[in-house]
Amino acid sequence: MRTVRRVGMYLSLSVMSAVHALRYWTDFRKSSIQGVRVILIKDGHVLLVSHWYAPWTWTLPGGGVNKKESPEDAAIRETKEETGLIIKSLGGEVGTYVGTWGRGDMVTVYYANDFQGSLSLTTNIEIMARRWFLIDSLPEEISPSNRRRIEAYRNGLRHEAGKW
Repeated sequence: MRTVRRVGMYLSLSVMSAVHALRYWTDFRKSSIQGVRVILIKDGHVLLVSHWYAPWTWTLPGGGVNKKESPEDAAIRETKEETGLIIKSLGGEVGTYVGTWGRGDMVTVYYANDFQGSLSLTTNIEIMARRWFLIDSLPEEISPSNRRRIEAYRNGLRHEAGKW
């Protein structure tokens, strides 16, 4: 079963890369930050989501930055859309990372523990599952890049720059 989950995770990561590539190549925005992710922390747990198009992989909530939208506003909007939780204030930035396609492909990761509301228990068109995990015991099926961002947060790194 472990091998099946591992293969499923890599298939999901491939699908996520394809979706990201399609969005990247069809989106002609000139903004330097195209994506955001949010590390939501509560009582030593971190919230992860699973997408319908990549069901074997857990990731941080997040998504694209709309035209004329700040990355911070996008982080707050995407969190509400994907989890049902409303961020009252972002705690800060873990870092900004360059994606596969270079400087035009940037993701900023924020963290927050000041939020309210209830975790959405129903699926939506994008998210099939949401679950809290102990920050020191992340699932094997987490996206490797998301695991690195959570570890950076846990290790106290802030305003890190590097590759996604």
